This record gives sequence, structure tokens and C-alpha cells, in this order.
Amino acid sequence: NQRSSSPNSSFGFVAPADTTPDDSSQVLEYLVVDTSASAHSNTQIPPSANGTTTSTSYTSKNFTPVTNMKSNKLRWAIYGIVTELFHNIFIRQLNKGKRRTMTNGRKIRQPPNNEIAVVTGATGGIGSQIAHGLAFRGYDVVIAARDIKRGNELMNEIQTKLAESPVNSTSRNEAVPVITFVEYHADKPQSALDVASSVQSLVKEDGSGTKRQLTVLINNAGIMGKEKPLTMRVNLIGPVLLTLSLLPLLNGTTNDGKLNNVSAPTVINVGSSAHLRATQVIDNDIPLNENDSYIDNLPGIPDSDLSTYGQSKLALMQFSTLLRRWQPQSGNAVHIQDAHPGLVWTPLLRNHIGETVTNTLQRSGLAKLIYKTPEEGAQSILASLDYAQRQSTATTDASSRQQLYFVNGKPCGYGAAKESRDIDASIQLWKEVIGPELKGVVSLPDGWGEG
Repeated sequence: NQRSSSPNSSFGFVAPADTTPDDSSQVLEYLVVDTSASAHSNTQIPPSANGTTTSTSYTSKNFTPVTNMKSNKLRWAIYGIVTELFHNIFIRQLNKGKRRTMTNGRKIRQPPNNEIAVVTGATGGIGSQIAHGLAFRGYDVVIAARDIKRGNELMNEIQTKLAESPVNSTSRNEAVPVITFVEYHADKPQSALDVASSVQSLVKEDGSGTKRQLTVLINNAGIMGKEKPLTMRVNLIGPVLLTLSLLPLLNGTTNDGKLNNVSAPTVINVGSSAHLRATQVIDNDIPLNENDSYIDNLPGIPDSDLSTYGQSKLALMQFSTLLRRWQPQSGNAVHIQDAHPGLVWTPLLRNHIGETVTNTLQRSGLAKLIYKTPEEGAQSILASLDYAQRQSTATTDASSRQQLYFVNGKPCGYGAAKESRDIDASIQLWKEVIGPELKGVVSLPDGWGEG
């Protein structure tokens, strides 16, 4: 089998996803669903003509391919499930007294800060709550999602709430942030280009000469339990392409080459503790020729045991590692952070575990006990943004290359899987998985993809 040994210099840009928000609450849900998923894991690929099994792309949904991919479910159970359950059941209760600032029952908002924030998968779950939180922090928010009806409803909903809410008493600026909806589909390259074009049009001078800058990208969209190739495209390739296409704007560079950003530009990749169960992303048993797409050669079957989901989340963190390594560490260096919101009770979770399990958890009261609300999950992500905004906009020391992995709103240091910061594995991911998907879509800065 031949593997592609180097990425091409010309890359593309596909849209990630609009898809249901990736709240990453799926982790516990997998704990619940694991028994039902086992019904699929007992089936094997039928023998080939010579009596052997194979791990090549087997597209029938009635079989699960045999693979030598290793996992670390014990690590995930201890540092993911158990830790998060402890937080939600005990620590969360201690924090319930901390309420958002209110005036006569209305949430206080900040005046517009002339900065733009893009959030994907924002029409449900924690994504919609992230959009609300960004707007009340004063950001002009771009909601990127596939559901046109819900996207426009959310846009109007946020605008109404902003108009009805009192502005911070220290400000005399009564203006409200601008909320924009852009249709966004992960599996359509043009969709990502449309988002980038829409954001570019927002970065312009108004009558007063003020410019709005893109300073925040939150890659929140994702799917789980769907076909393996689609899962990898939506959860990995989508965020990669959107990030790369918006990177010039995040760096503050417009067509005139001037740096405009005033706050620390930040990319937050929403993750999941499910990445802890994955020890590698690339299955070396899948045969590839030089120009083959690794993702297209994944088995076209549902990701019933969420193994590909975990691999996609590990892969996204490895992409963060590459971004920190390859981006210039001067000027408006972009802060790259991975953030796991914890176990959250969301539509994504409920759709995956099914109506029976959902109703059981709700009737028993377990849903409220062991899961966060979408708003609580969003606060965990926004806390990582607040952390970044407290940092210098021109970080030049070596610490800017260190991994920042947030769990439940707090920097967790090296709580992430060691594989997520393995530079050799990350470069291999780029060369064999990401690079071939980006051909002809977006151009990269000099030196990218070269180690």
C-alpha cells in the first residue's frame, strides 16, 4: 500500500459543518448507549474468497469491519466519564449560587465592541447558547448553520433580547450588536467559501471610519453516530477548512495588508472527552494508493460505537497542535484552544440515545442530575474565550505554542490525551488525511505542512 507522503502546496477550503451542534455531551451518552451499540459490534465482516477477513471499506450497514485500531476505554472512563460525573453531580451544585448579572430580571449586555465572532452549529444545544453569550458580550455574531428556518429564528430571537436588555451602566452606547445568519453545510466546499465571503463583507469601515474585525471563531458544529466518512468530514475537515479560510481575517490582515485586530484573535475547537478513548486516528489497515482519500476509504457504515467520533475529536486536537506550531508567533498571533464543555443534555445527545433512554433519564431525574444544561455547557466554552481575551494580543514567547485544553471552563493543562499533542502523529494526520482533502481549495502560508 502506498501512502501520500506530502501535502500539496495548494489547498482548498470546505465548509465544516453546519450540523447539529457538537456539545460533546455525547460522552456519557455513549456510556448509556454502549449496550445497544454492542449489538453491532458482535457482527463480523464475512470471509473473503480465501477465507480471511479484511478491514477495507465495507459499505454494508449490516457488518462492522475488523480493525487493529487500538483504543483506551479505561483512560476515557476514568479521566472522562467519572471525572465529569463528579463535576456535574457535586461541583456544579456548589456553583449554582453564581448567577448572571441581572437588572429587574433582565440580563445586562455589553455595548458593541466592533468585533465579529463566528460560531458554527449554532441553531440548537450549546451552539445557540454560545451565540447568545457572544452577543451579550458585545460581539457581532455570525450564526453559521444549515437550518435556515431555525437560523433566522435564532437571529431574530437574539436581536429581540438584546433590544430589551439594559446596557452596562458604565457605557452610554445604546447601540446593539449585529446578528447575522449564514447557511452553512459541512459537506459542501462552496458553503465554507460563502461563510468566509460573508464575514469579509462585515469587516469594513462604517461612516465613522470604524472597522469591525473578526476576532473569534468557535468550531462547535459536529455529528455523532452517523456514517464514518461523514463523521470525519464534518468533525475534522469542516473545522479545518473554515479555520484556514478565515485565518487571514483572524490575523487581522485585510487586502491592504494592515493589522486591524485590537483583541486577541482566538480559535476555539469544541472537543469531547471521547478523544481520550482514541490512541490513533489513522487505521494503517486501510489500503491507500498515493492519491486516494483516506476518508473516502473508511467503511461506509454508521459509527455505532462512536469510535470514529472519538478519533475525529482527537484529530481536531492534533490540528490545533499543528496550528500552534505553524502559525507565526508574532504580531496578532491567533490563540488556539481546545475546549470540552462537559456532559450536556442536548438535542444531539437525545437524538443519538433514542426516545426510550431519553424518557427514562428525564422521568427518573437523572438527566438534570448528571448532565449540564445547554447554557451551562456554553458557559464552559465562553470561559475559555474569556481566558484568551485576558492574554496579550502579541504573544511571542514559547508558551504560545503550548496546548491549552479547557474542561468545564478551566484550563486543564495536560489533562488531554498525550496523543493530542504528539507532533509526529499530527504531521502524519496532515499528510495522509487532511492534506489530500484540501487540494485546490485554499492556499496556505509558506512553510505550512512541511514539518
